[in-house]
Amino acid sequence: MNIGDIVFARTGASVGKTYVYRASDGLVYFAGFLIRANIKSEYDTEFVFQNTLTNGYDQFIRITSQRSGQPGVNAQEYQDYTLFIPTKQEQTQIGSYFKHLDNLITLHQRK
Repeated sequence: MNIGDIVFARTGASVGKTYVYRASDGLVYFAGFLIRANIKSEYDTEFVFQNTLTNGYDQFIRITSQRSGQPGVNAQEYQDYTLFIPTKQEQTQIGSYFKHLDNLITLHQRK
């Protein structure tokens, strides 16, 4: 895994869940029910990750993962998810803003 890779759960109850690999995670391995996405340098990882926390993404997962058994989304289907991408500078600002909000919420929940 590379720093900034995003891991997507592709099957089961956790389908659609995402995680950003950070340097502080150390050495990790991921299982076959996960898909690793290496984010290209022209995109901001935090911006892409924050988009996976939206209602639009949740709706995409609900619709796409419907199967006649265990829910699932394959790599091709994840690739079909459309993001509206502003400039790299705007991506960075938006991603940082929402990451900061997530951190504040986490701090308040611990109190």
